[in-house]
Amino acid sequence: MESEWIPIKEAAKLLKISERQVLNRIHTGKLKAKREGRLWLIHSSLSEPVDEAEAIPERFAKETIKKLEETVELLKEQIQQKDRQIEKLQEQLAETSHRHDTVVMQMTRLLEYHQQPFWRRWRKRKQLPEATIIDEEQ
Repeated sequence: MESEWIPIKEAAKLLKISERQVLNRIHTGKLKAKREGRLWLIHSSLSEPVDEAEAIPERFAKETIKKLEETVELLKEQIQQKDRQIEKLQEQLAETSHRHDTVVMQMTRLLEYHQQPFWRRWRKRKQLPEATIIDEEQ
């Protein structure tokens, strides 16, 4: 009669799961078990592996697969949108970099002009360097 009850370690080996999972199944009522002192003993007739894939109804599995496929499509669309946004930002960055270079060149010319002594500027009657108009609309 005692051979009908097996310890957790043996049950885990038979079920091909961890001891912790055996304890979880005991606590959820999936395995018939009794406790003797600090030891848990599992009834050997219920310790056969349960195929969990068969426990899921087909309808539920099909619905889950359909929802997952819809989620994948949605995520693909979001990735494409993000890619387009990245491309636009890269274009804007390139334009901004060009504008920045133009402004730096203009400032350098003005700085060179103003670094000369006033009498040299006056004597040569050098005019201010021409400023390039930066297109604000872009």
